[in-house]
Amino acid sequence: MIRVLGPLVRGALLLAAVLLPSAWPAGLARPDLVLLVVAGVALLHPPPVGLLVGLAGGWLVDVVPPGAAPLGAGALVYAAVGLGLGAVRRQLVLSPVLPWVATGLAAALVLGVRGVAAAAGVGRALPGELAWTLAVTMLVAVLVLPVVMRLERWMTQRGWA
Repeated sequence: MIRVLGPLVRGALLLAAVLLPSAWPAGLARPDLVLLVVAGVALLHPPPVGLLVGLAGGWLVDVVPPGAAPLGAGALVYAAVGLGLGAVRRQLVLSPVLPWVATGLAAALVLGVRGVAAAAGVGRALPGELAWTLAVTMLVAVLVLPVVMRLERWMTQRGWA
């Protein structure tokens, strides 16, 4: 029963990360909070955990309105990000800045895929909006990423994750 609490908490974090940007003021760039949750989990756990959390977060991004097109693309991108960050997590302990830099590269990947999809005629994403979203995501990551990682460590110490 206790091993179920970790995935439930992660699911609640992902759901909050998908729904919270709708409360963001209109006209301002919105941070990619799902990416920050996926990164916070993937940086502390083996690659399969990051992959599964990324897949779940991507599915939520794809399904929760306004959704993303094409359906499933977000799930694949976030799964790849979770897998990649999980694979390099041991090398990132050399400096406290490296997890933030790796998260920035992951955010650039997610937004790059969104930009390529928009260029192909699927969805709408302007380069300026994508750049502002990356900047806001990295600013918010300074506060959110340590909190998510601390929560993950706490759950792991108690055997919940």
